[in-house]
Amino acid sequence: MDTLSIRVQQRNKDMTQLLKKFLVIQKNPYDDELNPNGVCNCGVAENYLCENELISKLQSIQIWKTNYMYYPYPSGQKSLRQTLCNFFQRTFQLNYELDPDRMMISSGLTGIISLLGYLIGDMDDVFLISSPYYTAFDHDIAAFSNCAIFRCPLLEQDSGKFIFSVEIYKRGYEEAINQGLQPRGIIILNPNNPIGDIYDEQTIQPILEFAAQKKLHVIIDEIYALSIFENQKPFQSILNYKSIIDPKRTHFLWSFSKDFSLSGLRVGVLYAGSKELCSAGSAANFIQVPSVIIQEITAKLLSDEQWIDSYIKLNRSRLTQQYEKVKNAIEDIDNRIVVRPAKAGFFIWADFRLLLHEVTFEEEVRLFQVIFDHGVYLVSGSFLGCIQPGWFRIIFSVKEKWIDEILKRLKSGLDAYRHSTIVSSV
Repeated sequence: MDTLSIRVQQRNKDMTQLLKKFLVIQKNPYDDELNPNGVCNCGVAENYLCENELISKLQSIQIWKTNYMYYPYPSGQKSLRQTLCNFFQRTFQLNYELDPDRMMISSGLTGIISLLGYLIGDMDDVFLISSPYYTAFDHDIAAFSNCAIFRCPLLEQDSGKFIFSVEIYKRGYEEAINQGLQPRGIIILNPNNPIGDIYDEQTIQPILEFAAQKKLHVIIDEIYALSIFENQKPFQSILNYKSIIDPKRTHFLWSFSKDFSLSGLRVGVLYAGSKELCSAGSAANFIQVPSVIIQEITAKLLSDEQWIDSYIKLNRSRLTQQYEKVKNAIEDIDNRIVVRPAKAGFFIWADFRLLLHEVTFEEEVRLFQVIFDHGVYLVSGSFLGCIQPGWFRIIFSVKEKWIDEILKRLKSGLDAYRHSTIVSSV
């Protein structure tokens, strides 16, 4: 270990159990034909529901140009940035034109978040985020800097409800200051991961106003913006807002990983509050900008507007149907499981507290491990920063033909856990 820097040694120590389990799954993934004894992955947020349609479309894109052989533009190819501007203008029905010079393309949102930590965060600054949340942000925000995430719990202990409002950030800001920390920004996941809520302009504007008062950056992650269930109102992107009080500190994020199920392409998008931020970030982004051919393929994909509209509609339909199917099936396994209704995304946010022998984080982790031992990987709430034991995030957007096997294994795991608690109580 003395060959590694102290920084890397510390990061390795801090590697979460969540990541360790992910690496186990990567080595032994379930497949009904190729690996029927593998682990069913209901923990990593990927969407298989339109896989065949995407494969067919991508295989039809056969292009090769001489410039693919050479270095990409540091902030992303102009062709892709302009295509993305057109795509967002049309999809979100914007009444103004986006500026491609305020856009940066990087290696997924992991790359974008890491870059923002470096560009706007100073040593030991913190970024406020509502919890539970996608905890890979902890790693991402610190990758190029020494910044950190500061959690602002959504759960109100008195009401037992997850309430998103400016008040959680005000409390978090004061707590951070009292601990001698310097808040630099606020991160908002809209739609929310793992809860699946959608936040409208009326809810977010007070947060933007508070951030402006404190001179905080606001990073709006809309990676699930097009994965809204069919029965919901049209999504309001930050790009739609008529006025933003501090536009230079307000940044929009999106990626192909979720809405287009292309997490392997590694294409993330930043629409920054200013050209200056993109210009300053170009040199750092050069180490992680996607290859020219990947950028050209994604630009070609987006340019087929008729196919894009058809795909988005189909994807929303399948997400809606499979969410209801899996939600109902999980509740049928044990009526003590309570599923909190979602409006978007790939996840079921489920309350297993009534199944726990004791409502503690230790017992939550034990249930997680028993289910994992029975071949199903879920993510427990404690791994996502939930302050109340017993919650689990379950990814439902798996291949439809895998659902019965997943539910069978989940039931077996819950039965085994129930038996073990009875035995331990005797």
